[in-house]
Parts: sequence; C-alpha cells; structure tokens
Amino acid sequence: MKRNAFNMIELIFVIIILGILSTVTVTRIGSMTERAKVAKLKSFVGTLNRSVGPAIWFSSINNNHSGSIVSPDYTTNINNYIELIPDYTSGPSLTNCNSTGDGIFLSYSYSVNYEIHCTDGNQTTSPAFKLYNQTDSIYVE
Repeated sequence: MKRNAFNMIELIFVIIILGILSTVTVTRIGSMTERAKVAKLKSFVGTLNRSVGPAIWFSSINNNHSGSIVSPDYTTNINNYIELIPDYTSGPSLTNCNSTGDGIFLSYSYSVNYEIHCTDGNQTTSPAFKLYNQTDSIYVE
C-alpha cells in the first residue's frame, strides 16, 4: 500500500510537538533577557568598583574630604567617569553612600527590583558598590 500524505494522527502529533517546542523557546528567551539585564548591571557595578570609585575617592582625598565621596559635587561629576545604564528609577546619588554599605546609589526596576548600594570611602579605603536584589532581599555576586 503506497502512502502519499500524512494521516490525521501524525499531523496532530506534529502540531503538539511544535507547540511544546515553541512554549519552551519563548520561556527561555524571556529568561535570557532578564539574565542579560542582570549581567549588564553586574558589569556596571564592577566598573564602578574598579574605575569610578577609586577615581572619585582620589579626587576626594585631593580636595581634603578625607576620602569621603558623600558630596553633591561628586554626584554631579559622575558622568565624567562613566555612562549610566539608562531607565533607572532613582538616582544617581553618591550622597546616599554610608559606612554600613546600604545607601542606594541607583535603582532599576525590571521583573525584579535591583538597587546598587554604596559604601562611603575614608582615608584608607575607597568606596565600594554592590548589586542588591530588592525583591529577594539578597546581594547579587
């Protein structure tokens, strides 16, 4: 017996398999977008720690502020050091930096709310920045 086409059962199985594959693909693409945003924020925090923080700290020491970056002048000049990631919900503000490290420098709202926390510098230590997942109350490493 010679067959020229698929029968109805075979077509239904193909449609079901394609539906499952498309659902999995759409889900993975959505999670990849979120992971890319988090990776971008992690990279940004790394740049703040390696380049921007020490540069502002050095400027603070030269200006006789004992390494403290808690000044509106430094916040105003932050764009001289780095281009901020757009679409932030609050910030930037170096005046929020404190010794406990929970001062909010910037906030971002994706499917999860993120904050970039900052620790103020002193005479011996440059300022530090950390990425905080506000929704889950954890620091992102």
